[in-house]
Amino acid sequence: MFLSTLEIQSIIEHSFLPAVCTCNMEADQSLTIRVCDCMTGKVDLVATHVPLWTLDSPHAIATLVADMRQEIEAHKSIHPTYSI
Repeated sequence: MFLSTLEIQSIIEHSFLPAVCTCNMEADQSLTIRVCDCMTGKVDLVATHVPLWTLDSPHAIATLVADMRQEIEAHKSIHPTYSI
């Protein structure tokens, strides 16, 4: 199954809702993916040089999103956000 770049970007961006996620195509055909907290605007994760050609199936995209979510959660447990 072949997905267009726009479809891949849309799937990834929607997978992180309600967080704000943006995907940008780079000149080397890789993606830069930025995930920000929707309430604070704080950047939770930036993934660079994600090879677009590896995202060739829904399973590959789901695996990427799951890995990124795991990384975000691991970072939050190390640096918890406190509100006063």
